[in-house]
Amino acid sequence: MLLKSLLLVLAIGFSGSSYSQEYPNHAVKMIVGYPAGSSVDLYTRAISSKLQDSFKQGFIVENKVGAAGTVAAESVVHAPGDGYALLNTASQIVINPFVQKMSFSTEKDLVPVAQTLSISYLLLTAPNFPASNLSEFVEYVRKNPKKLNYGSYGNGSGPHLAMAMLQKAAGIEVTHVQYRGSGQMLTALMANEIQMAFDTTTATLELLRAGKLKAIAMGGPKTAEVLPTVQPITQLYPGFNADGWQGIFAPASTPPNIIRKLNTEINKIIQGVEFRELAKSKGVSINPLSQIEFADFVKSELKRYEQIVRENNIYLD
Repeated sequence: MLLKSLLLVLAIGFSGSSYSQEYPNHAVKMIVGYPAGSSVDLYTRAISSKLQDSFKQGFIVENKVGAAGTVAAESVVHAPGDGYALLNTASQIVINPFVQKMSFSTEKDLVPVAQTLSISYLLLTAPNFPASNLSEFVEYVRKNPKKLNYGSYGNGSGPHLAMAMLQKAAGIEVTHVQYRGSGQMLTALMANEIQMAFDTTTATLELLRAGKLKAIAMGGPKTAEVLPTVQPITQLYPGFNADGWQGIFAPASTPPNIIRKLNTEINKIIQGVEFRELAKSKGVSINPLSQIEFADFVKSELKRYEQIVRENNIYLD
């Protein structure tokens, strides 16, 4: 009887190990919480097509939009932990726990797989705004307290937090106007309904090149290669960091060997010539990390944004 039980345990263990070693043996869903054509969707599709080539299985992008990416994340949390449902998301995933009620824990119910890129927010104005650099911008806004408006995608969004941080660092006061998304907000900025906003290089680079917007400063700590004359805010206000990022997550119960396999392959893809050129053309940088490094980074980002949200009393309506 003891021998039979031992053989059964060994058989189950071998079966589970074999199953994950063969991964993937059918199509994988890449769940995106943002609409088609968005920054997250763009890079997800670039990565999924390469994963399909690497693994000879379909990697199907599925957009599940809602609640600042939470609808998509929740669907992955409740999916089986077998590697066949992955979440490709933005850094909003580490902000949401502190600005809205969620049915799951980002830290406990999702496992970080791989970081795909870093993406800086730009401080933007219309071309006729009476400032060309950060010092002039701050001076002008200080002379006009509460008379100027800035846009965001809503309370708790990346652009909202970036401006909240800048207001605190620079001692300025501007009025918050919310929009449904980047496109609507940038249209309002170009029409002078609002006078300033933060948004990503991916969303705004072509508008900047066409002279429809003006970049005042970089939100992240580094100067972008495509915008070499735009200074980082941290040069004037040390420690300022409004960098965003994107990454891939899986249900927490996903076997570690599947996570490692995906991390290795994704890192190969983002370091490849094709993805590097795409990233460079959009003003973003790739950031290959091991699974452990990315998990540690996510923990540090959760702590950082918890502090930012609390200090600025930010919440979702």
